[in-house]
Amino acid sequence: MTTTGRRRTLLSRLDELAPRIFLVAIVVSLVVAGGYAIFLGGSLRYLDEQVYVRLAQSMAEHVGFSADGVQPTAYRPPGYPFLLLPFYWVTGGSVLAMRLVGVLALAGCVWLSYRIGRRIGSPAVGAVASVVMACYPLGIYTATALYPQIPALFLLLANLEFGLRAAGTTGRARLGFAAVSGIAGGLLAVTVPNFAVSVLIVAVWIAWRNWRVAAGILVVVAVIPGLWCVRNAVELHAFVPVSTNDGINLLLGNSEHATAGSGTSVDISRYDQEAKDRQLDEVGINQFYSHSAVEWIKAHPGDAAMLYAKKVANNFAYSSEMATSGQGNRTADLLLALTYYPVLALAVWRLFSWRRLAPEEKLAGGLIVVNLLLLAVFFTRLRFRVPLDGLTILLASAAFVQILRSRVKEPS
Repeated sequence: MTTTGRRRTLLSRLDELAPRIFLVAIVVSLVVAGGYAIFLGGSLRYLDEQVYVRLAQSMAEHVGFSADGVQPTAYRPPGYPFLLLPFYWVTGGSVLAMRLVGVLALAGCVWLSYRIGRRIGSPAVGAVASVVMACYPLGIYTATALYPQIPALFLLLANLEFGLRAAGTTGRARLGFAAVSGIAGGLLAVTVPNFAVSVLIVAVWIAWRNWRVAAGILVVVAVIPGLWCVRNAVELHAFVPVSTNDGINLLLGNSEHATAGSGTSVDISRYDQEAKDRQLDEVGINQFYSHSAVEWIKAHPGDAAMLYAKKVANNFAYSSEMATSGQGNRTADLLLALTYYPVLALAVWRLFSWRRLAPEEKLAGGLIVVNLLLLAVFFTRLRFRVPLDGLTILLASAAFVQILRSRVKEPS
């Protein structure tokens, strides 16, 4: 058999075996991520993990959404602690059980990558996307930590996939798919608030196909954030759309000591002291930090613009400075680089053929660009990019299959 014939056979076999490949990918995802979660056990390595567990604990003990078990708070977005809560209830606070939220979410991402990949191009694209998603080291690492990024990717993909299904069906199925899409979008908005913009973009994009479906999705989306706003108004006596940490996040990324990769390791002690001197409450501190960051930007427009550009570029880093020591090594950095940059290169190559892209690919590309720009408004972290890596994998998978197809010459 000629080389061209072998390539043609490979493509046809990929299409034929795609459903089986996707199922194997889910099993691999569950085994690898689940095994790593078991290896990690009940230890909490990072501060964020400890905070999320305390929030889940406070709700399980009927204290409310509170970090100290006394005062109500909105400092963290509530979506992820809500997802942890059932696992905390059932197991009595087992950290290992709560790690399963990320493990199951990653398996869900594998499934949705397959579904959306099929929409983008062919079953082969879906199969490749599911395998890459299941084996992507940064995704596995993030899924097994108590971080919200992998659940956020799952919710983003669910919002998109079920929104598309709703737009393409009728009757009760349409209502059901629209409801699932809206619930996923609403949860996403209160899990990683930056992605609320993505939910709106997806809804506008679906509106071009069916504006009634898009309107219905937005109505459902608004329910969860709306209820949380009411809770914040009652408990904090202020309008807080999602959380009260956007101010400090803005200041950490826009102040005199901030750098492109400094993350949370920024000296903002003078602002902290002033907030204490003013005896500000949680909402007041958030507003003070936001105002201080905006004032610094106004006073240093050139420095702020340069810093912003560097933060945009830092989104593509394969490693980042960690807030807790001992969180990484050169081997891990090398692994992340070797698995991320080829995927990124394929995705960028794919975007060069913009006019020939499927509509879903254009949407994925647009979401990546918008969110990279949004992330740089605050401060950048490697794990913050993880949901965007999921969209990048979809584009890279389409590019890989396209390269195979382009090398298969039609017989004369």
